[in-house]
Amino acid sequence: MVTANRSRVVVVGTGSVGAAVASAIVQQGLCNELVLVNHHPRKAEGLAMDLADGSEFLGRFVTIRAGGWEDCHHADVVVVTAGPKPKPGETRMQELGAAIDIVDPILRHIKDSGFDGILIMVSNPVDVLSWFAWRRTGLPRAQVLGSGAALDTSRMKTIIGETTRLDPRLVSGYVIGEHGDSQFVPWSTVSFIGKSFARYLEDNRSRYPGVTLAGIEEETRRRGLDIKGLRGGTSYGIAATVAGLVRMILWNERGVVSVSTLIDGEYEYGERDVFLSLPVALDGDGVGDFVDLHLSGDELAKFHRSAAVVRDHCRLIADRL
Repeated sequence: MVTANRSRVVVVGTGSVGAAVASAIVQQGLCNELVLVNHHPRKAEGLAMDLADGSEFLGRFVTIRAGGWEDCHHADVVVVTAGPKPKPGETRMQELGAAIDIVDPILRHIKDSGFDGILIMVSNPVDVLSWFAWRRTGLPRAQVLGSGAALDTSRMKTIIGETTRLDPRLVSGYVIGEHGDSQFVPWSTVSFIGKSFARYLEDNRSRYPGVTLAGIEEETRRRGLDIKGLRGGTSYGIAATVAGLVRMILWNERGVVSVSTLIDGEYEYGERDVFLSLPVALDGDGVGDFVDLHLSGDELAKFHRSAAVVRDHCRLIADRL
């Protein structure tokens, strides 16, 4: 359990994603101390200085510094963002070979530090690397999670908000499965202002001509690639997402969020030894209870297909363990 007198977050990797994550944590004043670790220490030092220079104008003072692997020992949360620079047209899964070469040594250092907090994997492909991180570090399942479909869920809600011109926070529902091409929206569980979103669309068909559940789902699935094509990569959306996960943990909020976690026989899902996103309770102890969505037959088939995709890629790096 996180305690008030021990609030340290370590962010590993200070590229565009790591820097944005660090900034979001500082802007929201989520911890007492933020430590930045990078393969090139001077980059971490420069980012720490840059973030600290705005301290006068922040709502809460956060100590920000560059550090090393030894700082993981007393950390409450370690966030791993390091990975290869995205290449145009390359999918997350295609980045696996380069990603594991970067992430495996990082995980070894984290393990050797004696870290016993909560590990958040952000590096892609996040489901595969979260499974690898759990196996590599030996941490309990509750203490290892990936950002997973938490970002995709927010994207889905954002798209619905843009479509309806209403606050996306009115949407209740989740994207689940892989953070990638096989992710899907179980529409049977998505509600909006008191009714299922499918019913809302039908009741207001004249207001939203051409809008379909399949179209929203595909737009959600492609949004990351679209952003990547427009500006070279994503950073701010994932940063806000990770800051939200850190807040739930450090502030013991017990929120429910769709993150990549170990699926090992829970409920009707029928999957084992694979990391996928499902809505779970998240608090100071890490990943808690699962939310049973009671998926339809078609939705459950999609979930199994997503599990197969992730599991097949886990096999490609299993020999590294």
